[in-house]
Amino acid sequence: MGRLVDRTKRSLSMAGRLLVTVAVVAVSVGVVVEGRGFLADRAEARAAPGPAEAMPVQVARIEMQDHHMVTRRFSGQFEARQETQLSFELSGTIAEIVVREGDSVDAGDVIARLDTRLLEAERQRLSASRDSMVAQVELARRTNARQAELRERGFATDQTVDDTSLTLTRLQAGIAEIDAALSAVEINLEKSTLRAPFAGTVATRTLDAGAVAAPGLAIAQLVETAPPRFHAGLDPDAAARLSDGDPVEIRVGRDILAARLTGLAPSLDAVTRSRMAHFDLTDDMAPPDGATGEVVLQKRVSQRGAWVPISALRQGPRATWTLLTVKDGDAAIEAAEIIHLETGRAFIRGTFTDGTAYIPNGTHRVVPGQAVTPSEVVAWAR
Repeated sequence: MGRLVDRTKRSLSMAGRLLVTVAVVAVSVGVVVEGRGFLADRAEARAAPGPAEAMPVQVARIEMQDHHMVTRRFSGQFEARQETQLSFELSGTIAEIVVREGDSVDAGDVIARLDTRLLEAERQRLSASRDSMVAQVELARRTNARQAELRERGFATDQTVDDTSLTLTRLQAGIAEIDAALSAVEINLEKSTLRAPFAGTVATRTLDAGAVAAPGLAIAQLVETAPPRFHAGLDPDAAARLSDGDPVEIRVGRDILAARLTGLAPSLDAVTRSRMAHFDLTDDMAPPDGATGEVVLQKRVSQRGAWVPISALRQGPRATWTLLTVKDGDAAIEAAEIIHLETGRAFIRGTFTDGTAYIPNGTHRVVPGQAVTPSEVVAWAR
């Protein structure tokens, strides 16, 4: 009997807790429903936000062209037209060097002289020997004439006349030999003075007075003062489109120099497979010997498209490009293909047409479909 009573009490307790739980849930649901209604009433009471204002943008216009120019640059170097190491052909002691590094000289100016006292002494000895030989020749000539006269009178033999004639001939040959020796001495004296073969500037000086100069040993380096010539290896296709005298531009740093083609190598370089081209400057400015530069050549490519700044292009899906345009007050996307790239700009073709308005810069601030207000067309550097 007691067990039955306990079970009855537990059943009533569980039923009471269940009723309390159901009541709490019902109250909670009522509160949520009431709250949603209240929030909905507040939302309906507030005014809805207006449409976003159109973003002002600057636009440019597509200008379609039937061709574009491709700029190609080839590196090269300026070299002196003539540059030589000056040296004596003879050995000897340097008596004087009359130039210093940086001096300008004209063709034929004296650069240096050797000590020529031995050569001058040899010239005096040979001159004295010649004078003596001339006297002997005169005596032999007279003797031969007398012997020939005596032979006519029968007082001399043919042998005597022949002896005097041969003596005269031998002495005359001796004079010719001395004259040749004197000419050699004069040539050596002339070569003992080193002269500039062309007008130029003394770049270096390696010896001083008192030094012994060996044959071929450089005394100084002379560089021609004429404007240097520019040499550059060109692509064979680019070289084939050039002719002698064609004007070109050579860029040296920020300077652009005018030049003209003076010659092309007849064959390709075995290593670089390029064709060497030679250019003479027509500009007054002349870079120093050894300066580097670039020859700028233009190539016309017949292909329809338009130039746009690179800032106007956006990366599209799968390595494609897009152009952000403006149509009916909204930003739109047009497909674009890059044909040629240069610094800061690209030549493209795509789904756009001539005169299409596009956004040249600041495209990161605009999304397709956004309302925009285009301002006046702006120009950009082409």
